[in-house]
Amino acid sequence: MAHILIIDDDGSIQLLFKQFLKDKGYSVSSASDGHKGIALMKQQKPDLIITDILMPEMDGLEVICEIKNTHPGLPVIAISGGMRSGRINFLPHAKTFGASRVFEKPVSLATLLAAVQELLGTPAENK
Repeated sequence: MAHILIIDDDGSIQLLFKQFLKDKGYSVSSASDGHKGIALMKQQKPDLIITDILMPEMDGLEVICEIKNTHPGLPVIAISGGMRSGRINFLPHAKTFGASRVFEKPVSLATLLAAVQELLGTPAENK
């Protein structure tokens, strides 16, 4: 069973993605910031990481750089809702830094699942 790590400071997003992906047959863990996410990555060795971009402490761009420096083949999905408030769009930078896929929040669960399945190379177990 593939393991996915979700890094997002929004607890409701963490819970939604975690429950949805578990229901689709994945093992899922989550972290509320980049530092905790990197620590979990080192302990759990996930097959894929989903990270928010705008987070306190260590943002998603820093997370992506760390992942790509230590685990260059690990796929990363970057998500961000920061564009809604008129801030700078960091998603193109996430792609440049090595994110495999980038999505604006809110991302549909079907779109997220399709990206996860594509990046992991096999469909999830359907429950």
